[in-house]
Formats: sequence, C-alpha cells, structure tokens
Amino acid sequence: MFYLHAEYKQHERLRHYYRTAVRFLAKALWQMGIGEVFIGYPYMVNKSNGNEYNANIWWFNKIINWLGDVLEEYGIKLSIVNEYGTSRQCSICDMKHENGRVMRGLYICPVTGIGINADLNAARNIAKRAGYKTPTPTKILSYIVTTNGVKPITPMEGETTKPPR
Repeated sequence: MFYLHAEYKQHERLRHYYRTAVRFLAKALWQMGIGEVFIGYPYMVNKSNGNEYNANIWWFNKIINWLGDVLEEYGIKLSIVNEYGTSRQCSICDMKHENGRVMRGLYICPVTGIGINADLNAARNIAKRAGYKTPTPTKILSYIVTTNGVKPITPMEGETTKPPR
C-alpha cells in the first residue's frame, strides 16, 4: 500500500512540474508577442527507438495537449511539425552532415566550423520547415522547473547573449 502511495505522489509531482513548465512557457511566449508555436514531433523515437528514459517518463501527447489548451487561452496557435532529420541538417549552411552532432548537445558544422547547441540547431530546422527565416540567436533563455515554480538559470561564467562561434 505504501508503495502505491509513493508511486502516486511521484506521478503527481511529475505532472505538477510539467503543468508548471507549460503554464510558464505559455505566459512567457505571450509576453514576447509570439503568435504561433511549432513543436517537433519525435517521429523515430515514438515509433521504434523508445526506451524507459524517453517513452515512459516523457508524456509527449499529454504535454502537447496541455500546451495546446494553455496556448489557446493566450491566443497562440500550436502546430506540430515532423522533426525527422532535423538533428542531422545544419541550420547554418542548410546541408545534411552525418557527423555534425559530435556529442550530446553539440552540433559543429564541418563546412563552416561553427558550433551550435544541437537542440537549438534542430529547433531552427523545424522553424525553417514551417516556413520561417531563422536569424542567428543572440540570447538563449534557460530555465529550470522546481517545486516552487520556474526559475531562470544563471550561467556560472561568461555571457549567454553572444551568438555561438
């Protein structure tokens, strides 16, 4: 009985974290004047590459439904884009490089030598698929979800307002 209660509490805490993050994201996007949000649908992870780390913990459909409902409250449109191949394509030179993602979280274009966060690279490619021109990022906002809400992550050293090299 105690195990079921602990599992229920863990499930509810995780749900609370997700709902807090969704509400914060929607409000922040609304304050920035964003009118439409594009979410990448993890086609290959969903179909065949799921495991206990990304299929059971990460509730894609629930989160997207929550996000869609909250964004609708703020008058923001939500669109789903297939993200297949966005991690291999370089958002800087628009070529596909099989060896561009050198390590988790880092994408280096072999042609230009420019390094960029791998998730940011994929997000820029998703935006391009949706028909948007993506400027070079000048400021990356980072946050962490805690039990007391969402808090900005302050870098230990250096600036986050400079474009990647």
